[in-house]
Amino acid sequence: MAYNAAMRANQPFERAIGALISCVVLSACGADTASEEQSSFSVRAVTFPGAEGSAQPRLTADRDGTPVLSWLEPAGDGVALRYARFESQAFEAPRDVTRGDDLFVNWADLPSVQPITADVWAAHWLRLRPESNGPYDVVTTVSTDRGRTWSAPLKLNDDDAEAEHGFVQIFAWDQGIGAFWLDGRQLAEWSFEEPDALLGTSLRVARLDASGAVVAREIVDELVCDCCQPDMVMLPSGPVVAYRDRTPEEIRDIVVRRYAGGAWQEPVGVGDDRWHIEGCPVNGPQVAAAGERVVVAWFTAAGDRPRVRVAASTDGAQTFEPAVDIDGTGSFGQVGLVLDNDGTALVTWWRKAASGGLELALRAVGADGSLGRVLVLAQSRESQPVDVPQVIAADTGLLIAWTSLDEAGAVHTLFIDDRSKLRPVP
Repeated sequence: MAYNAAMRANQPFERAIGALISCVVLSACGADTASEEQSSFSVRAVTFPGAEGSAQPRLTADRDGTPVLSWLEPAGDGVALRYARFESQAFEAPRDVTRGDDLFVNWADLPSVQPITADVWAAHWLRLRPESNGPYDVVTTVSTDRGRTWSAPLKLNDDDAEAEHGFVQIFAWDQGIGAFWLDGRQLAEWSFEEPDALLGTSLRVARLDASGAVVAREIVDELVCDCCQPDMVMLPSGPVVAYRDRTPEEIRDIVVRRYAGGAWQEPVGVGDDRWHIEGCPVNGPQVAAAGERVVVAWFTAAGDRPRVRVAASTDGAQTFEPAVDIDGTGSFGQVGLVLDNDGTALVTWWRKAASGGLELALRAVGADGSLGRVLVLAQSRESQPVDVPQVIAADTGLLIAWTSLDEAGAVHTLFIDDRSKLRPVP
């Protein structure tokens, strides 16, 4: 299957993809929302190292904080998972992780390349079952030479159910590797004999050793939202995972769970939105930490008011302060989040543009809840997002990546040189 055909065939809700028009100069892109101090920092486009038709970018970082960009790229009749390091404000030459015609391509479920230690890296992607039009698995691979060569891929999920598995978050855990994912095997058990049985997607976690072999798996939550990407952050006590929960009454709010004392603690609600929705909004949270301060950003449409919210914890995600709304009606979410050591949160998201289409926005939230001005980073003629923009700290600045699916299609990247200038002005 050709790459572009695969990408379109795998779109949730069969959304058609139109042209995305990118803008990377703030003064020419949403100038009415840009702050007065924007002239004190620079924003520039960065040359993307991949080919036309590339999509699904994802940003991670190595142990020194150097960003690593991964993406999917057309490769003959198949797809390649590639990556490149961002060093000295430019991308190095890209390298391959894998190529094949069985990679499942999905706009919201992104593969990843994640450095674990200086030498050990891990990667994952979604693999279609042979001669199957629906079910797919998560496969992982490990490199012990900083991504130059990779081990044979191993399946992360331990079932053969006719189900979907994905939305993976890989991270360093103790001396090994951890991986969260959303697992749909329980949905495969639904039957007409028990139509009211509440069977849904579960959130699971696995531990892998340095060779990539899975040494333990467990269920973190039996019932969660089906395709909202979870996110995690590591605290001294252990990992904290943020995800969209699901109750039997179809309330799908954001919660966090901490791993402490060798066990998963009870979920803690972040915003108490009480969003009742009988379906997945495909809109996951982001979480970040600086010391014991933990910040979560997310989208909700509770009360028929679409908006992006931010909530902070000062006790390691045991409790959260009241949430702050940073964008009102017109938000589409798909948030990104960076947290500075002074407690300033920098949030990106898609929202409706006044002139039609979409705009990629960025806003700072101070540790005291104060809000900076909204900066517009990119514009799109699409009516709904077909992409999950990525943002990560890079030296003293910010690196941002998103997919521009115009006629040829490409990944766009830009760099803001000094993120401290984005903080709210007293």
